Amino acid sequence: MNLRLEHISKSFENTRVLDDVSFSIQKGEILSLTGESGCGKSTLLRIISGLEIPDAGKIILNDEEITDWRPEQRNFGFVFQNLALFPHLTVRDNIFYAIKKKRQSFDELQGLLEMTGLKGLDKRYPHELSGGQQQRVALARALAIKPQLLILDEPFSSLDELLKAKIREEIFELLRSLQITTILVSHQASDAFLIADKLVVMRHGQIQQIGSPTEVYQKPVSPYVSDFFGASVILKGKSENGSDIQTSFGTLQITNPRTEDLQLFVRPENISISTSHDYNLAGFIVKKEFKGPHDVLKIGNENSEELISLETERCSLDVGEAIYLKVPESHVLIFQ
Repeated sequence: MNLRLEHISKSFENTRVLDDVSFSIQKGEILSLTGESGCGKSTLLRIISGLEIPDAGKIILNDEEITDWRPEQRNFGFVFQNLALFPHLTVRDNIFYAIKKKRQSFDELQGLLEMTGLKGLDKRYPHELSGGQQQRVALARALAIKPQLLILDEPFSSLDELLKAKIREEIFELLRSLQITTILVSHQASDAFLIADKLVVMRHGQIQQIGSPTEVYQKPVSPYVSDFFGASVILKGKSENGSDIQTSFGTLQITNPRTEDLQLFVRPENISISTSHDYNLAGFIVKKEFKGPHDVLKIGNENSEELISLETERCSLDVGEAIYLKVPESHVLIFQ
């Protein structure tokens, strides 16, 4: 199974919601479509499912264009944000609702129930189930049609954090074992990092970056992507000789041909702190916050109002004391 989106665009009332969106997903791959609310994820999902038709672009499934196909022609399985279970139907009837011929074998039903952890619950109604069990019913119903593609639309948003972590891990382990091609729509980086082979990061209807979780985390292409996927330190810098970059905290020896104002990005875990003067950046502690097993230091300097926020193990330094930072140049990315 291969699904390709080619130059998809969509507008509503003169507002461009999707702008030239292209990506592909291969058989057995799990792709996470992510971005902040309003970035176009939901509209793109409706276009993939056939509930909306794009203004421009094509959807190609196994080398056949399906852009105008109705949802029932696509054989895609869905787990919706609100689960959309029928309260008047039992677990069994909910699972087989989407199948025209309901004469499924007993073994097939039992296999689905056992696979999704619902064995012995087939005669219960949704209100008699826990939130996690309802989640499994929605998944079993999506799998019952033997879909070419499974779409999970913010599937864990209604669960509390403790239950979410457990159910998420169980479902993703199942999808991995079954090698089901999946698109996960989520605004939670933790969902994407846990399971995705590929991330598609969206903003304002456009794709910001496509890559593996490791690539997107370690080498974001913009400050937006860096902040979306975890804490980051971004400093203002300027290169005057094409080599050293001056910041308000000190100089970084990074070869850089550009001389305009720059933004320097580094993940906090790549920064070491010390009282030693031989570290390449320097500042003083503006604020120190106790966070249980860690301290959070807010580090400033006399040359600007910039602050560096770092989570550390217990720090013996107090507010106002000098602190030195070691930033490996190889871990620094430069944004314009």
